[in-house]
Amino acid sequence: MKLRTSDVTWREIDGDLVVLDLRSSTYFTANGAAGVLMKQLAEERTDVQLQQSLVDEYGIAQSQAAEDVRAFLDDLERAGLLEQPVGR
Repeated sequence: MKLRTSDVTWREIDGDLVVLDLRSSTYFTANGAAGVLMKQLAEERTDVQLQQSLVDEYGIAQSQAAEDVRAFLDDLERAGLLEQPVGR
């Protein structure tokens, strides 16, 4: 999966992430962990790669990273911020 590249912009401000979806004129904010994941999602990544980035950055358990990644990806998908695979 990968962050949608068209009509989406984001910036890290004081440790928080601000994402602007230009299609819907909606903005979202998220904490520092989301910033780690967003940077990873600039390129195609698997769930496992995203989880490992949180484990490496914060030293959390793999199970916690898996929960956090799934919740974050669910939020991005509901907001329409992830590229959809071809044929989906």
